[in-house]
Amino acid sequence: MNISGVNISEAARQTELSIDTIRYYDRLGILGAVTRTSAGARAFTEGDLGWLRILRCLRETGMTMADLRRFVAIDGDREPARRLELLENHRSAVLAKMERIRRELVVLDGKIGAYRNAAQRPVVDVDNDVMAVSER
Repeated sequence: MNISGVNISEAARQTELSIDTIRYYDRLGILGAVTRTSAGARAFTEGDLGWLRILRCLRETGMTMADLRRFVAIDGDREPARRLELLENHRSAVLAKMERIRRELVVLDGKIGAYRNAAQRPVVDVDNDVMAVSER
């Protein structure tokens, strides 16, 4: 039997997931039925790779494993509104997190600016020729 698909190493490379993560998702049953070769190796199709990319996106944007399992458990063809609701709620959470990070980035940039200024103007110390910059 000739099975078309890529092996797990190539699937990991193409989806930017680790082999261990792919195996974990497979054990949890959230990959669906991945085709196997006669030797038992996984043979990932383009559809499987697309699904892995969606799972990676959801995890990378902070979706919990519980919500990820809920997402997978919903039949997207029969209940698209349920999947849509879950994705819209997740999107709102991602946007809120991005806003919090943007605010924190302003603080971080301020601190970086302060240290850049301090690094450009060393203060002379009578004892050691250069005085350390004090931190507040």
